[in-house]
Amino acid sequence: MQMPSHFPSEPQKVWEYFHAINQIPRPSKKEDKFREFILREAQSLNLKTHTDEVGNVIVYVPASSGYENHETVIIQNHMDMVTDATPDRKIDFSNDPIITFKDGDWIKADRTTLGADNGIGCAAALALMHDKNLAHPPLELLFTIDEETGLKGAWGVDASYLKGKRMLNLDTEEWGSLYIGCAGGIDYEFKKSPQPVPAKIKTRGAKLLVGGFLGGHSGVDIHEQRGNAIKFLMDWLNSMPHESFEIHEWRGGKAHNIIPRDAFALVNLKDIKLAEEALMKVTERWKSYMPKEDRQFFGKIEIQDEFFSDVISSEQSVQLMSFLMAFPHGAHAYDLASSKELVSLSNNLAISLLVRGQFYLQSSLRFFDRGECVGLENQVTSLARGFGMDFTKNGEYPSWKPVRENKLLDLVAQKYEDLYKNKAKITAIHAGLECGILRDKIGPIDAVSFGPTIMGAHSPQERVLVPTVEHFWNLLTAVLKDL
Repeated sequence: MQMPSHFPSEPQKVWEYFHAINQIPRPSKKEDKFREFILREAQSLNLKTHTDEVGNVIVYVPASSGYENHETVIIQNHMDMVTDATPDRKIDFSNDPIITFKDGDWIKADRTTLGADNGIGCAAALALMHDKNLAHPPLELLFTIDEETGLKGAWGVDASYLKGKRMLNLDTEEWGSLYIGCAGGIDYEFKKSPQPVPAKIKTRGAKLLVGGFLGGHSGVDIHEQRGNAIKFLMDWLNSMPHESFEIHEWRGGKAHNIIPRDAFALVNLKDIKLAEEALMKVTERWKSYMPKEDRQFFGKIEIQDEFFSDVISSEQSVQLMSFLMAFPHGAHAYDLASSKELVSLSNNLAISLLVRGQFYLQSSLRFFDRGECVGLENQVTSLARGFGMDFTKNGEYPSWKPVRENKLLDLVAQKYEDLYKNKAKITAIHAGLECGILRDKIGPIDAVSFGPTIMGAHSPQERVLVPTVEHFWNLLTAVLKDL
């Protein structure tokens, strides 16, 4: 494998594999090509593999000399990546590679997600297969599918093919932190079928565009109070005189785990000046309190050639806008016992569509304590009932509650301190890792998650900090040597 010139030279195999992985399309539910790549690499090294019914892969790496009687260790990563791009970047994530470049100490992608989440972890696991000089116990390299859209691979793991009772998950994004807990989650979908009616406003059609928000990971970044493009669009529409426009359609959001960055509405306008005035007022108000790094958002109006002949009635439009205005979004509670700012309960208003007379909303709740989440669930479902919505609960997965009496954690923390002469942060993350599900399936196991610094995950700003990749690799190999 030949790396591009902008890639670092060390750790060589990790960067080589990361580059190779980014040439392979791997959206959630379309990991076939990446799975075939993993199996070919394992076969070339005469390593035993197992592919289960849902498409997860286990590669069995024998112990190095002298470690044959040591306990097996599971190294766990997911194959899929979040696929998002800026509106001006044309890419087919099902067929096109990820184009990368170096910016100072960061590796970035050309206006798309980078796939460092969880590509760097996968690359490190693959690199472990190659280096015959590494000292390690028997390894089970577990690569799961479809993590980003509901942890479906983890749910489908057949634990009878895994012997390990200690697991290193390589899917976290803050170098210097050791994670021993993660949030659970629930996705809700809300639907309604407002009947289109003939347009009364026949002067002009317009596209109201909202964009430029940072967006980001709905777990890792939710505490930063970044703007939600759907919320902004609804605020803009709601600030206009309701008799001054008619709604034909709106669309916003990309996935349940992405804070919406872009949205638009197709409307008929009586007077464009009223829309411009409302946009100016809402923009000024939002910029007065938004985080400084998220004030590059914009709204604009694109006049269409013709008006839209079918629209949603004014009464139904007001109901739908009011539902989204009232719908909760953001952090709702914090873990006051944590040594760092840690959200314990949140909701992401993730996707909203009003297309061909069908309204749709997807939201993603995250929690550490399932009981604490019930109140927020009751809030969103009661709101839905009040507005006459149909709703369904989908894809619930458990939290991974921190266990500090953990021999594996003790070892990883000690090796970190030995290597870097300071103590690692021991914490949890308000995002969904597969550890909770896998611990339930395998039984009582010690588990720790760590990784290099990755910023902007789930957004086109995703980037990985180069020096931390080598630190991450050195810690991983040092831990395996002592297990």
